[in-house]
Amino acid sequence: MADDYGDDSGQRLYDLLVRAGSMAAQRSGLAASEVAIHDTASRLEAALAGMRNQLGLPEAEAQGKGSPTYAKLDVRELAQVEGFAELKGIIHSDLEARGVGNGFVDGEDGRTHLVFKVEDAPRVAECLDRLIEETKTAAARAERDARGRGARERDSKRDRDGEPLEDRSRRAREASAAIRGGTERHREDERVPAPRREERSK
Repeated sequence: MADDYGDDSGQRLYDLLVRAGSMAAQRSGLAASEVAIHDTASRLEAALAGMRNQLGLPEAEAQGKGSPTYAKLDVRELAQVEGFAELKGIIHSDLEARGVGNGFVDGEDGRTHLVFKVEDAPRVAECLDRLIEETKTAAARAERDARGRGARERDSKRDRDGEPLEDRSRRAREASAAIRGGTERHREDERVPAPRREERSK
């Protein structure tokens, strides 16, 4: 739930990671779900950290005269993470909620940048730090839930009495073999001639 994280961004990050795991599970089975969640979260953390590391330059430029009014962060790493459109929405909403005007702008070089006022750089840094932590928390929860789904899937292969399907199949084969064996003996008994009435009367 969103309350687990204190706001909406944590839940949205969790949902994004779960979707990545679900798609991987559909392609390669349940075992791939945890791997996909971990991989997506790692790439997202690295992309957010890369954006965070770029913040030193705009802050330094702001010290001199004629410093730019706006700063921009290259988000090429973030664009490589599955769910880029959703991630842009999460970052934009998180910054807006903290009073930071921002936008994602496509440049002439084909790159996308996050643009904001230089004076807001400290708050952008705080937001990115928080999103990195929320990504870690969301990933841990999503991986835990994926393990739970995997366990439930395995449990669903058991019947109501808790007997594994493999054991049920084995018992069914043994019963079938026993029935076939009994049928064969019955046929052999039918082939043995019954004693004649005179012999039985002696």
